[in-house]
Amino acid sequence: MDWMFVLKLFVTLLVVLGAIAVVLGFPGTFLSWLGLVVFSLATRFAEISGWALLGTFVGCLLIELADNLLAGILVKRFGASKGSMLMAWVGGIGGAMVGGFIGSIGGFFGSALLGVVGAFVGSYAAVYLWERNRHKRPHSDAARAAFGTVLGRLLGMALKLGWIGWFLSLVW
Repeated sequence: MDWMFVLKLFVTLLVVLGAIAVVLGFPGTFLSWLGLVVFSLATRFAEISGWALLGTFVGCLLIELADNLLAGILVKRFGASKGSMLMAWVGGIGGAMVGGFIGSIGGFFGSALLGVVGAFVGSYAAVYLWERNRHKRPHSDAARAAFGTVLGRLLGMALKLGWIGWFLSLVW
């Protein structure tokens, strides 16, 4: 088996793990970028130059910043409080863990699928409960704020996954 093919498979694994991290709410763009670094070092910068690595790293920083700004803008636009951003993250992590645990009955794919679903449900529920209980907002306002948080998370995730997909195109 050709070593270049094995290298590309390894880099693809890192990129996919980065994509999974993005879906779970972590900055997985940097894990995917690490795959580019490994690829560049292994090919002695013949395929991807050092300048391209620097540019993609700066791109990762900008994408992460854009994700957070997008979430913040949508949280404000949909009327959520500042604490809702933190609650969305905490709820997303908690929901992913609970969903992954429940999904483990169905094996790896069940765990992964319910982990992602749990992240969105947990994020929504945490913001809704935060707005309802902490800020005494009516149901419609709390639901709107929770929806805005989830929408911001989805748009940021789409942005990051598009960036990570481009990384794969650089390797293959």
